[in-house]
Amino acid sequence: MKKETAIKHLGLKFEVDDLIYGLEYLESDDFLLDKIMKSLSELKDEVFNKVGADNYFDLTDEKFDEEDKVLKKIYKKINPQIEKKIHSQLFDGSLLPELRKNYKLIIYFEMKIYSHYLIHDKKGKQYYYVTNKRKWDKKNNKPISKLLESFISTRFEKKPSKSEFFKAILSANEDRADEFMEKNKAIEYEKREKLWEKTAYVSSKGLDYIKLYKQVHDQYLNDQ
Repeated sequence: MKKETAIKHLGLKFEVDDLIYGLEYLESDDFLLDKIMKSLSELKDEVFNKVGADNYFDLTDEKFDEEDKVLKKIYKKINPQIEKKIHSQLFDGSLLPELRKNYKLIIYFEMKIYSHYLIHDKKGKQYYYVTNKRKWDKKNNKPISKLLESFISTRFEKKPSKSEFFKAILSANEDRADEFMEKNKAIEYEKREKLWEKTAYVSSKGLDYIKLYKQVHDQYLNDQ
């Protein structure tokens, strides 16, 4: 099997050419972490040996099913500290630039359990808007390095301003807002709205992004 360009990170070997190709065609509901981990040389070699060259390069269902099986095995045996580091770096936007120099972190907004950032793909000449959701230790009020959501929400051909990026965040959060409002429907509606804004738009250090981008937020609400 022909080897792609590989890089070692945290003791793991990633075949980054395959990763770059995969990100270009990743659907918005695909778990980004899984796609990154599927670029591991260990996983690719095992899948290739299992399904054979024809199934592997023809992109058959057999190949994809086998990838999922091997990925589960890797998640079970990976060093917990390395796994935490990968989750943490994907959350803060540092993982992709570590894996490939053509990726550059342009904008990063941390909103407690959520992160939103813009990655420039210099080779693909586009900008990825990546958003993640992590677990939170409510008792000790601190983050847990475990991602619950991780996906590319949208792509930009031109670099957006921070205000334009925040508008994209508001749009991307619509499903999350609906889910939150439904889950907490026992709470009065206006209180739920305020609680959602505090949950989704305030950083762990207390920075209120809605206040920071008030004009963008107000215009977004007027357009609904």
